[in-house]
Amino acid sequence: MQRRRFLAATGAAGMLAVAGCSNVRPAPEVVSAEARSGLLGPTTIDVVVENTGASGDVRVQVTIYSEGQTVQSKHDRTVSMDRGERREVTFEIDLDSEAESYTATASPTGFL
Repeated sequence: MQRRRFLAATGAAGMLAVAGCSNVRPAPEVVSAEARSGLLGPTTIDVVVENTGASGDVRVQVTIYSEGQTVQSKHDRTVSMDRGERREVTFEIDLDSEAESYTATASPTGFL
């Protein structure tokens, strides 16, 4: 019976520890991403990121896809963001061949 109490107590403590993690690290979200030109040659992509978590470093990544959703290239930047900050991150990319689409993501750095 004591083994069950121990497991229940450790499980509850572990859940509390995990639940509090969002308060101690950045929680970035991509609000919008827009290419200012076509997806060939010199291309500028503006990504707006909002951080609803703690202050810290955020990795913003743009993935460029060619025909058939094949990854053509990936580009990333790490920026420091304060809690509640909204920021535009600009990528200047020179695409050798025409791309079909792109996506943008943001994630806290240093965390799994």
